[in-house]
Amino acid sequence: MSTATTRSGDRPAVFVQQLHRAAAQRGKLDPVYQDLSDHWTQILQRLYPVWALIGPGLSDPGHIEIHSRTIYLDSETLLGPRAEIAAGRLPQRAILRCFGVAIHETLHAKHTKRWAIEHDIALSESADPADRQLAIDRRLLEEPRMEAHGVRKHPPGTVRGRFIRRALETAVIDVILPAFAGQLLGAATAGRPLTRDMAGRASVYLQARTHYGILAPAVLDPVRVVWRQVLGGRDLAALDELFARVIWIDDGDLDTLDRAARDYRAIIGAADPPPADGQSQGPGQDNGAGDGPAGQQAGEDRSTGDGSPSAGSLADALGQALAQAAEGQLEQLDEDLDLQQVLEQAAGRDGRTPTRGRARGSATGLPTGRMPDRGVDRPPAPDEIQHARSYATRLRQALTHGTRTIDKRTPGGRFDGRAYTRAQAQRQTGKPVTSHPWRITRQVRAPIEEPHVGLVIDTSGSMGAYEYALGPICWILTDGLRQIGGRCATALFGNSAALLSDGTRPLALVPGIRTGGGTAFAGDAIELVSDQLEITNPRRPRFLYVLSDGGWADTRAGVERIRWLAEHDVPTIHLSIAIEPLGVECDRIHVITDPAQALDQIAADTVAALRARTRPRTHNQPR
Repeated sequence: MSTATTRSGDRPAVFVQQLHRAAAQRGKLDPVYQDLSDHWTQILQRLYPVWALIGPGLSDPGHIEIHSRTIYLDSETLLGPRAEIAAGRLPQRAILRCFGVAIHETLHAKHTKRWAIEHDIALSESADPADRQLAIDRRLLEEPRMEAHGVRKHPPGTVRGRFIRRALETAVIDVILPAFAGQLLGAATAGRPLTRDMAGRASVYLQARTHYGILAPAVLDPVRVVWRQVLGGRDLAALDELFARVIWIDDGDLDTLDRAARDYRAIIGAADPPPADGQSQGPGQDNGAGDGPAGQQAGEDRSTGDGSPSAGSLADALGQALAQAAEGQLEQLDEDLDLQQVLEQAAGRDGRTPTRGRARGSATGLPTGRMPDRGVDRPPAPDEIQHARSYATRLRQALTHGTRTIDKRTPGGRFDGRAYTRAQAQRQTGKPVTSHPWRITRQVRAPIEEPHVGLVIDTSGSMGAYEYALGPICWILTDGLRQIGGRCATALFGNSAALLSDGTRPLALVPGIRTGGGTAFAGDAIELVSDQLEITNPRRPRFLYVLSDGGWADTRAGVERIRWLAEHDVPTIHLSIAIEPLGVECDRIHVITDPAQALDQIAADTVAALRARTRPRTHNQPR
């Protein structure tokens, strides 16, 4: 995902950008840019666990890798030369512009689902041209859709809400509008007319943003005149109605977005063929743009020979909108936004700490594709061993269907002196011997197998306050279930997902689990855990628990696995610490105030499941 491009003549080639990004990921950034990247990462993680890398040539000007949630920003385009950055002489507008692009990419990380990206890739690799065009249109409509969802999360009356809206507006004015103007001027210079496809892409990037308050409708009045000449009033109204629906499509709803993309193409008509001279196809494409001032290079003639508007006419209209929007925004910024105050609060420089109900952790840095290193493992403490034994005892009691007493003549079992004396007396008087001196009491097990439990532990940065309890919880459950022949498989999710234990072997040491990262891999952890258990065995109680302090990021595969588990009567239970989560796919939610209560809840569920089929009874059977 990336924003509209800004410069085609002086931006590096794609493979050069990839080399720069790879070097930046390995820490090979100029110290000035590295410090800047670390600082902005801390600020952006107030919105979502993402990582920012800022430097020259990393993008054009913004790009995000959805799988790693790493944002790349071009410092030259967005902020300015290195000397100004190092000296701290950046204008507030440059900072706000850069924040706008960064926030746009952050909202991609939060609201563009990974399975939606995979769906787009599959369509783009199809042999059917219609599918390839559908992929292009889907990606185009995803831009306003996901941004609208992100903006609505923050009310406009709050400082954060105003800041996000102003930053995004500045990014549109300083980045997207000049990009469109430059691309259109390039098309006009090459003699290409303004097409419906060009006008449609511009409307997606600009008109759609008026529906959630990023651009004022009046700003686009000069542009709307040209749109109406190219598209017609009826189609322009149909597009506006389509945008009003698109911005409410749920995250990951592939079918609805597919239908919207087809509706968009039906309104616009056939897509433009790629230009033979290799220049940009138009606004919104990632294959380049010019950045000359609007209206300077296309000549004086702003219409084609048949009277229809040319690409230069739309560039002129964009130039007017650019000037009007920039002037209006400066007035708004002076009235209701103190940028320096917002930045200081976000960076924690004002000496105040956020008011939260408990301590919060912090991320551990760039995602590496593996879990953060766990701390030193340690032997279990005596109280942890006792907890495991108590849990196992409760499970054994629940599994006990009854008892059976067996009398024996030969040694083995428990000696009963009274029964021995009685037997001797019977022998001496010649009576039949009915008493035997040895006795065995055996438990009769219920016709149900030992439980299998899947435990998924959130190790994101916000779980730092509960880090002390995560390892003991895992060890106690694993050891207690193993004592009765059951199994507890455990997976962790943070920067990635990793299987901690499959439950087939005991945990010799209590694992030291460190926190840090995000929650984007909970679905992968659910898959890892469920693969270790006998899910389809109805004679065995099966549960899957997610221990977290809030919502996790659903993935399509994770949601499908949760629903598949439900089909096999395996509940997915969210043990949420302190608060009730929003927007997670699970069967039940239990809000707990302390992570130790997770042990009580899991014990209560497993014991109740075992007792559901038991009927205590006692048998005495001589032998």
